[in-house]
Amino acid sequence: MQKEKSLSWKGVAAALTALFLLPGCFSAGSEQPSVEAPEEGVSSGVKSEESEVANTLRIGIVTGEAEDRYYRETYTDIYEYMHPELDIEIVPAIDTTRYRYLDPDSEQVRTRVPLEELQKLTEGKASVDVLILDAEMLRSAVDKGWTQPLAPYMEKTGEAEQEFAPAVINGLKDLGGGQLYALTPDYASSALYYNVDWFERHNVKPPEDGMTWDEAFALARAASGEDEEGATTYGLSFTPTLAEDPLWAIRAYTEPLGLSTFDLESEEMKVNTPQWLELWTELADMTKQGAIPLALRAATDPEKYDPFGGDLFLGEKAAMTIADSSYASDLQTAARNAQRISGFDPFEWKTVTVPVHPGKEDIGASVKLGDTFSIVSSSTRKDEAWEFIRFVTGERVQAMELHDPYRMPSRLDAIASEAEKYGYRSDAFTKLRPAEPIAEREDQAVQANPQLWQIGDAGRQLFQRVLEGQIPAKQALEQWENEGRRWLKGPFTDEGTLTFGTESPQWQTLLSLLNSKTS
Repeated sequence: MQKEKSLSWKGVAAALTALFLLPGCFSAGSEQPSVEAPEEGVSSGVKSEESEVANTLRIGIVTGEAEDRYYRETYTDIYEYMHPELDIEIVPAIDTTRYRYLDPDSEQVRTRVPLEELQKLTEGKASVDVLILDAEMLRSAVDKGWTQPLAPYMEKTGEAEQEFAPAVINGLKDLGGGQLYALTPDYASSALYYNVDWFERHNVKPPEDGMTWDEAFALARAASGEDEEGATTYGLSFTPTLAEDPLWAIRAYTEPLGLSTFDLESEEMKVNTPQWLELWTELADMTKQGAIPLALRAATDPEKYDPFGGDLFLGEKAAMTIADSSYASDLQTAARNAQRISGFDPFEWKTVTVPVHPGKEDIGASVKLGDTFSIVSSSTRKDEAWEFIRFVTGERVQAMELHDPYRMPSRLDAIASEAEKYGYRSDAFTKLRPAEPIAEREDQAVQANPQLWQIGDAGRQLFQRVLEGQIPAKQALEQWENEGRRWLKGPFTDEGTLTFGTESPQWQTLLSLLNSKTS
């Protein structure tokens, strides 16, 4: 059966754009190979030898649909369009179409373990050739020996690690035990933005790369004060707009330090510690001094229009803030429209690296790798797999700026081009490596057992009371520990009361996954 390539308008447009950048990629008279249609209802990507096609590159993903449109439009349509002699097959380890009409709490759904299903894609002659994984799954795949080191392939084709952002290469090597097993086309990163004019007016030394958090807090105190109308200007806002959850807002501090709130395996809380106490005490003091706005809650004044939608930095209510690279575009847009914004005078701003902790000077905040691409060890098409990875992470594709607007390209040349376009310093976003994703793992635990949300909610309420001076930090942390421990001793009934039966299969699955990631 002849397989038709169904390109979306997005895919066609991207492919046509690539034609202008990549001349001579089509071969005259080339024909599409004939392939068999996938068997109806197949849940795993393992296919029989009879259905294998010589010119098919098989790409494995964890969850999704066969021929998943997101992956095709984002990564494969252009490549396949440019290589008509090649078919690309998207193969999910867990085919979500099989469970679309099933009860999500049913045994058939709950017992599917992503890592076990992914292993099936890497076994036998029908193994997939490329894996597209998030950072945590890549770590597990490397530990299991399912992926191939990339150094020999990069050396063969002239690719160099130095062409990529240090944040990307170092982060990927952390996942591979010091070796590079994958590349990624993009990543997210944050930097410290500061108002140059404000620091000059107040004769305060501006921020610089490599500052410690203690130095940043001292600057926040020195830079805080009042504007010309007597309104408070804060030295530092952890986010451009006020966060509904102050605990979430301070992840820029807690994430690189490795602070956690609970441990699933021991069912114990991890908050009644000197590090948490020092942080909450410091932030409460800075709130009282008017250096940070953490205690404030987002609110709208119906009598006064705010063109910045509560953005404290753009509204010159905060001298420093932490944001990703896309925020630079917001600042440029406001400056271009300054004449249309009543009372707004554009100001000069710059970026430096996010503050760091002593002993962890190379770890940043909110540094997240995008989809990672790796070669499967059991693949029989390793060279073709590498050529595909080389393409999706290559210079010409990144120059097209097809990545998510909240992410950055992974190559330094492409980053430099965007930095020049949007006015930020590329070094501020490329130097620091990702932190251990402790908060993300805790978020996954809450998703698997929503009743654990009570732990975070208790912490939010207690932290807010500390910031408002209603309760000492030590007392709040002790109370959070006691309340959180009660919620960790589940599982619970639907009514939220404790039960003492055996753990559910879903809960056991989560524990095994978290243990495999931390071991």
